[in-house]
Amino acid sequence: MTGAAEAFPQAVADAPEFTLNRGSWSRVVLQGTSVLLHYEPDQIEIERRRRTGPAAITSPDALRVLLDLPVNAPLPLSAVERAASDALHRLPNGAIHMDQGCVTRLAVPPIKACLAVVPTRSWRVGLERAGRFAPFCARAMLLSAPPRDLDVLRMEADFYGIGVIVDADGESHVMVPPAPFELRRFTAASWLFLEEAYQQINLLPARV
Repeated sequence: MTGAAEAFPQAVADAPEFTLNRGSWSRVVLQGTSVLLHYEPDQIEIERRRRTGPAAITSPDALRVLLDLPVNAPLPLSAVERAASDALHRLPNGAIHMDQGCVTRLAVPPIKACLAVVPTRSWRVGLERAGRFAPFCARAMLLSAPPRDLDVLRMEADFYGIGVIVDADGESHVMVPPAPFELRRFTAASWLFLEEAYQQINLLPARV
């Protein structure tokens, strides 16, 4: 499966069924499984973090506090609840700026996740593992050979919105295109997913 996984990004780039913007591919471990992640980096945020920190913010509590703050807009500390105000002082360096009784959120997600692809030999396992990424991005599975019950797979995958790519004999074929991802609500869990991916992509130590 390793060879198929490495060849996959170019196959997707050439497939008309996929509408991915320019971005990058990385192999990461997220949601307890190894995936090929297509993502778009936020170069401005990445460069800001390289200058001032933080590397990756992997504390759910810190992300919840940050989500309650507007981006690049000073907020009077008097408007922040007491518990959140205390938590501000525990945030990583560079995540916020505090001055003259106001706090300004600087940190934003460093990447945008576009597509998570799960290499698997069993499409039923692929459905379960790819399904873990439903709250975060579009999903697909990569099979090394077409299954005998391909029609059943197509029906199941289409129902769940999970793409199916079969890489056989050095050629990749899109059997089912992934459903477009619709973000209904960006939560601390959504942000944590991106930070954990960023941490692995950049091989940076976590800061909490």
